[in-house]
This record gives sequence, structure tokens and C-alpha cells, in this order.
Amino acid sequence: MKVSALIPTYSRRPYVCREIDSVLAQTVPVDEITVLDDGSTDGTVEAIHSRYGSRVAVFRQENRGVSAARKRAVEMAQGEWVAFLDSDDEWLPERNAAFLKTVSNISPKVAWIFGDTRYVTDQGEGSTVFGDGGLLVNGDLQIFSDHLSGLVWNHGRTRPVAIQSSFIRKSALVELKCFNEGFHHAEDFLAMLQIASRYFFAAIPSVVTRLYRTSDLDESSLERNAWISGDHYRAGIIGYALVAQTLGPILGASFMRIPCGALCKWHAQNGLPIRRLAWQQFKFCASARSIPFYPVLLWRHAWSFLFPNGICHKAQIESPRRERVKLRAESLRVD
Repeated sequence: MKVSALIPTYSRRPYVCREIDSVLAQTVPVDEITVLDDGSTDGTVEAIHSRYGSRVAVFRQENRGVSAARKRAVEMAQGEWVAFLDSDDEWLPERNAAFLKTVSNISPKVAWIFGDTRYVTDQGEGSTVFGDGGLLVNGDLQIFSDHLSGLVWNHGRTRPVAIQSSFIRKSALVELKCFNEGFHHAEDFLAMLQIASRYFFAAIPSVVTRLYRTSDLDESSLERNAWISGDHYRAGIIGYALVAQTLGPILGASFMRIPCGALCKWHAQNGLPIRRLAWQQFKFCASARSIPFYPVLLWRHAWSFLFPNGICHKAQIESPRRERVKLRAESLRVD
């Protein structure tokens, strides 16, 4: 059973050696370590070559974003199972052994296995993803055959599935064309939903990864920056459309409502068109909450188009009707 450790990186020279060292320290070694450098300019590649030599394979590409880096790394992987690390990760020594013990007799319907993740902050080791999300794993292995309803997938809530702490079938990622959307953020969330639309998930109770959330990583954190881009919401819309095909239109629409509303709001705030996007709310079915959504946002977008320079001051157009529209739009806001 071959395992490939895949490390996409971009200008993370001060941190990338920490994660590689943690892979090399596994009690049961992986079969290959591949670093996909996404156009680093800080000497990351040279540092890896100097320290590890032939023990780590390094491939370079022009800067195209983390999704493209993950996709190419998967294509080159020789292992049946792949495990991703980012530059703010560190594997615990028993990680690979724990996953290999699990996959030896697992059903081919299971394509994604995940363990727990412990956060590390400036104050030291903190909470875990399972603890924050309220997930209790029954026994040494829990298979979620009803994973779309048995696991948390909603925006704004802690999801127990973290790609940094996962073991994924390469064949499933290739089959479903994961990481093909060219996202700079949230490509992992979309891959989870793609896999969930076709395969089962499983969990082990062990903490397998340390995830660093220290202040020196804040500025370059992909997870932190995802919330200020539209990719997070686009990933939700594409992924939940696949979920809807599995769960049916009513439950699918309940998933779609939040990212559609959030992305429309993000588009409106950044002066981007929303008409086609707003119709995504009605792709599977209309809910009482979604019916007023389309005309309200179209009205707001039309107003900003007619008065791009603020010709009419807000105080000049206040009215009972506008107040009702504001309240309705606010009710659609995603916290």
C-alpha cells in the first residue's frame, strides 16, 4: 500500500522544512515526498535541495495558485493514497501508521479518511477540530455512510474534515477531477464535497496533525484569506450542486441558499454582476427565504449602477419602503 506525501508551497522557506521533517520522522515511513513549488521567490526550492537532497522530490511551476499545485501533485503521485501538507502543518509521528492500519481492510466505497487536528497558537497547543466541532468518533474507526447529513458541511461552522489531517484515495481525486477549478482558496472544501457526492468518509479518533495558527502566519494564511475572496462561496455553490444531485432538490436547496446569498453579497460589495448568480438560488427549488432574495439584490445592484458616484445621498432616499428592503436584505446576511 503506497502512500504519497504531497506538499504544495509558495514562498514559505522559514516553515517548509518543519513539515518535511515531520514526514521524515514517521514511525512508518511514507513511500514518497513530493513538493510542488508554486513559483516561490524566496529560495524555498534551493533550501529544500540543500537540506534533503534526493529524499524529497521537488517540482516547480509558474505561480498558478494552490489548486493548480495540488492537481499537479496528485497527477504525479505514485501512491494509492495521498496525504497533503501545507506550510503551517506538522504531522505527529504515528500519523502514517494510524492511517495504514485503518485502510488495510477498508471498503472501496470509502475514499476519504480523516483524523483530528490540534491547533497551535502563540500561546502553545490549543483546542482540536473535533472538539470545536463536537465530533465524537465511535471506536477506532467510524464510517459515515450517511456522511452528507452525518458531518458538518455548512459555511461558518467548524467542519471536522480537514485536508491537512486526511488520507485520500488518489483514484477518487482523479475520477472526480478535483482541484480543476483554478481556485486560489477553498479548493480543499470543494474537493471534499466532490468526494462526498460519490464516496463515503471515515474518521479515526487520533490527533494526527498540528495546525499552526501563530501570528507570523496570519498574513499569508490561505484559510484566513479565503473569507475575503469569492472563492469560498463559489466552491460552496459548485460543491452543493453536486450534493443536491445526491440528496435531492429540497435538501440541496437548503445547502445552496447560504453560499449563493453570501456570494451575491460579496459581488454586490465589489461592484460585480449578480443576476445570473442570483438565479442559482432557484436551481433546485425555491424556499420562502429565497423568494424575496432575487428582486431585493437586483434592486440594490440597479441602484448602484444608476448612481455609481453616490448622486443621491443615503439620507435623501430613506423611506418606509427602503427601510423594509434594507431589513429584508439584512435578514439574508451570513454571519
